[in-house]
Amino acid sequence: MKPTEKNIGFIGAGNMASAIISGLLNAGYKNSQIYASSPEDDHLKRLSNDFSVNVSKKNEDILNSVSTLVLAVKPNVVEAVLEELSNLISEQKPLLISIVAGFKISSVESKLKSKIKIIRAMPNTPASIGLGVSALTNNDQIKEEDKQVATSIFDSVGVTCWLEESSFDLFTALISSGPAYIFYLIEALQEVAKGLNLEPDLTKQLIVEMIKGSATLAGESSDSPSLLREKVTSPGGVTEKALEILNKRKVNRSVVEAILEATTKSKSLGRS
Repeated sequence: MKPTEKNIGFIGAGNMASAIISGLLNAGYKNSQIYASSPEDDHLKRLSNDFSVNVSKKNEDILNSVSTLVLAVKPNVVEAVLEELSNLISEQKPLLISIVAGFKISSVESKLKSKIKIIRAMPNTPASIGLGVSALTNNDQIKEEDKQVATSIFDSVGVTCWLEESSFDLFTALISSGPAYIFYLIEALQEVAKGLNLEPDLTKQLIVEMIKGSATLAGESSDSPSLLREKVTSPGGVTEKALEILNKRKVNRSVVEAILEATTKSKSLGRS
């Protein structure tokens, strides 16, 4: 969907809001179409300096200026912010997109005390470089054009999928937390790479490029990851020996169990 003349506002001006604003501008949205509020002067100054968007300390100013409102505050303040906005939102009735982790649509509706269009979104941190993966879900007030608006926003920072909200806990554990698992792997490989006796920055580059190249190959090849792995693994060779140790330690099962445990944790946080 091409950018429209409709204004987009952000309540909260942290890292994810900044990433999405950057993506929107790169996708062709105008600086004048974007509004953001925060109680933090340094956040507003950074947004103004970096992106030349409209900023204010007052959430009300943002709500009165936009047709799409992105709620991008921390979970510990979201209830207070929604309470502040409840009366104004019931009058303005914007499309509300929440990226507050663990905060369900039903919780947003309960705090607003009125039925408005709500989309819940879960982007991950690579959105900050335009390579994010975001999941979206919606309440029963949403129409197809609203879904198109939301898709265009999150497509500007990566790829987007629509899920049932009941799948958000697994998505959180698998995709939103996923970058941490990759960083964990990089840390382990860097430890081994000390034996190369190269500069740390170079070893990091080599490892990151290896992962980047492998991921790109997996994405572009018609072969399954399993078949690609087999093509690298010569019988009786070096790779086979390494995989033998990983299989003996049941690393694949440990990964599955870790993500399922994280899913359970996400569900418990959503109930608290």
